Amino acid sequence: MPIKIFLQLYGAFIMLLVLQSFVVESSSDVIVRSVSGEVIWGANYTIYIGKTPLTYGFESTSPMPSGLNPEDVTSVMDAAFQKWQDAVPEFAFQRVYPGENADIKISFTTLSNDLYGYGYYPPDGRLHLDIDHSYWSTKSYPAQNENDLLSCAMHEIGHTLGLHHTNDQSAVMYPTLYIADIKRELNQEDIDRIQSLYYY
Repeated sequence: MPIKIFLQLYGAFIMLLVLQSFVVESSSDVIVRSVSGEVIWGANYTIYIGKTPLTYGFESTSPMPSGLNPEDVTSVMDAAFQKWQDAVPEFAFQRVYPGENADIKISFTTLSNDLYGYGYYPPDGRLHLDIDHSYWSTKSYPAQNENDLLSCAMHEIGHTLGLHHTNDQSAVMYPTLYIADIKRELNQEDIDRIQSLYYY
């Protein structure tokens, strides 16, 4: 391997180590990152909204994050789904328990330490949130070491509804959210993109 390429790869590796503690990222199952960092998108899926209400729920085997009131976690998830329903009222989301038979199944589970969540595109409908490496907050303002659950949930719900990442840094669907940052409102691009999927 030429020394120049080796030094470039080594420099990129060191930068990744430096930034890893400051940034959390989300991912979804049809996004593939090439070695160059280019994003290659998979197929664009949507949920069939002729079947309403669309249901979501926590899987019965899913633990809740330590230190959080389960009712607060549930309220945050309800609020996150409501934000997307405001953009597309036809979703008519309804929470069910247990969530094993829901259209969107939510669970807190172990993810790699650079991911806070993982939303699977339709028709899969799974929404996984990290339970081991993320310090979740349901407060109005998260602490400097906490991830805002509402902001993260809104992003992953977007994936379960069929949205890919965007390059718009102000959008909920931007792939990177810094620890303690808040992004609790869909911006116009988020709204336009979700409506374009379901209203053609």
